Amino acid sequence: MTPLRLAWANLVHKRARTFIAAAGVAFAVILVFMELGLLGGVGRTATMLYDKLQFDLLITSSEYLDLSRAPEFPRARLAQARVDGVEDVIPLSFGVAAWRAPRQESLFGAPTEAGGQLSINIVAAPPDQLDKAFVVGKGGAFASEEDAVAAGKRLKQLDTFLLDRRSKPDFGNLATLQSLPPDGRGAEAVRVNGQRASVVGGFDLGTGFSWNGMLLTSEESYAKYAMRPRDAVHFGLVQVKPGADPVAVQAQLRRTLPPDVKVYTRAEINADERNYWLRLTSIGQFLIVAVVLAIVVGVIFVYQMMAADIRNMLPEYATVKALGYKPPYLTGVVLWQAVLLAVFGYVPGFVAALGLYYVASNYGGIPTAMTPEVAGSVLTLTCAMCLASGLLAVRKVHSADPADLF
Repeated sequence: MTPLRLAWANLVHKRARTFIAAAGVAFAVILVFMELGLLGGVGRTATMLYDKLQFDLLITSSEYLDLSRAPEFPRARLAQARVDGVEDVIPLSFGVAAWRAPRQESLFGAPTEAGGQLSINIVAAPPDQLDKAFVVGKGGAFASEEDAVAAGKRLKQLDTFLLDRRSKPDFGNLATLQSLPPDGRGAEAVRVNGQRASVVGGFDLGTGFSWNGMLLTSEESYAKYAMRPRDAVHFGLVQVKPGADPVAVQAQLRRTLPPDVKVYTRAEINADERNYWLRLTSIGQFLIVAVVLAIVVGVIFVYQMMAADIRNMLPEYATVKALGYKPPYLTGVVLWQAVLLAVFGYVPGFVAALGLYYVASNYGGIPTAMTPEVAGSVLTLTCAMCLASGLLAVRKVHSADPADLF
């Protein structure tokens, strides 16, 4: 009999114990899946805005640290950036404002008080360039170029905003906000930084660990509500001409522009943002530690189950040794048993994780996603976890003495 067949027979022989062990493995698998899913959500949140913008190179202040700490720089740098190989440079501003939703009706039709003040992020771009500044089509900020152009026309009017459709419900219902009269007063009006504002449409971005809601507006409205000068911006979206090498254009821009700005490629800015969120914030560090703890918990649980099983079956293992089977054979039996437990626990854990990812993404606003990399990584970690437990428990098998049978 091969080690695999004997391992299978051991597991099938005591199904209740096998079920409990597999359930423990599944619990550890779910923990690892959720921690890795949240960790991936942190990485996707870090680059969520950049992923919805069209640029080959990004101009920022030389003091730029991350999206939440992006100082302004002179708008004149955008004109200076129009060197050979550059097709267009689009200004973009980003900030935070106070949001107060209007009075709404309760479930029973009675009016409620105006919503509390919330923090909301604002991104501003030229209204006539929304189709060039933002990704359009499937997965983009706008469904089509026509939608982006139409939204830009609405934003040309002062005091108008687009609300991210994926903003948390606390910010209000988009359809309700759009139906409010533009001259609303008091509790009937949306207020941004204490000033009356109008929501004239929506766009698609998403929420995560960085923000819970987002507004899109024109540069003119942004300057008024954020009380910022028009001659400064936070970003310059550089789009190179077809056939031009972004790295070569980046080198030229670095030689041309003053030292008060930096020029990133898309890969560089994404890597910096992910590094900040995953390694320099408490959220990323906590999730990394949580993954390690989940694996340690799984190793301990599986080891206890396997050690107890081996202890109860020492006479059988001693009989196998008395029949002439060598220690490597017994080691193979234990390790195959560990691999089978890993598979038994991984399958239900994977199914449960799919459901939890759906809930987290659609109801929690956390962009979790089951990718082949995540599924493969957790399967590898699960097998390694169970094999480590098997290696810790295998010495008990070698302690079985055939002389004890007589």
